[in-house]
Amino acid sequence: MLKARVNNETWLIQQPHHAQVSGFLAAHWGGPNGFVRPGLEKNATHPAKWRDEIVLGIAEHDNGWWETEAMPRFSENDGLPVGVGEAAPPTEENEFGAWHAGGYERWLIGIERLATHHPYAALLTSMHAYWLYAVVFEDLHSFDVDLRRHFVFGSPEVAAGLVSDEPKARAFLSELSNMQAKLIGRIARDPTMARALEPEYLDGHARLLQLFDSISLYLALNDTETHELSHVPRAGWNDRVTLTWKRLGPRTIGLDPYPFDTEGLVVSMPARIVSDAASPSDQPMARYLASPLQSIEFRFVPLN
Repeated sequence: MLKARVNNETWLIQQPHHAQVSGFLAAHWGGPNGFVRPGLEKNATHPAKWRDEIVLGIAEHDNGWWETEAMPRFSENDGLPVGVGEAAPPTEENEFGAWHAGGYERWLIGIERLATHHPYAALLTSMHAYWLYAVVFEDLHSFDVDLRRHFVFGSPEVAAGLVSDEPKARAFLSELSNMQAKLIGRIARDPTMARALEPEYLDGHARLLQLFDSISLYLALNDTETHELSHVPRAGWNDRVTLTWKRLGPRTIGLDPYPFDTEGLVVSMPARIVSDAASPSDQPMARYLASPLQSIEFRFVPLN
């Protein structure tokens, strides 16, 4: 659950909903300033097929959380669902604690759901999960790890906070590596998708998943900071830029360079909004579900 305090209300956004917003952004990426649609990079063999797989993987990267989000844990402080990172350091009462206790299993559920019919989408999701944790372990990478750091969770301090149990994290990463090897084997035999495994494509697509995940998180958490987002693929992995994010108003975000196919792109984030004026209840689930699911609208515009 993503949870944000905004004025006199609390936004509660389920992780799969935020991921679907990531997919919406991916579907509108490309057009101005040299930005190329995911999957339509130079020499892509089957661009329409590639694009569908990439956008699907981005939109469904959190689908392993559906069961958990259907029955959230509630905070004793406000009687509302516990949000990611609500308390620090990670504890069993904190959503990060749930990542340690069962989050690995949720990643595997989501990857397996995609794998049957969409192995490339599953591979991107598995890479996303892998690099959330692998950046902590120096022996697991032999290149500039900054190219793989998540924009929200990738700093050394935050990434280390996700790894509460090193043996469990390493076992999870090993399992992911085995899953990836099988997925790569399947994709390599598919003439429509095989070339997408080349690093210039695969690395760029995985980085875009990190980017759209982060942008959607900034929206869901009502982030008002200015961010410099580095190593963003523009025409491909070998053409990367730094993207500036700046909040220009309560629901307006400026981007430079502007990457979307629509100037003034409107994004709708599904959320339950609980006002401070709402009466507390001894039945937190009923209080939570009594808050209607609605859309919070944001707009992206060119910064310059």
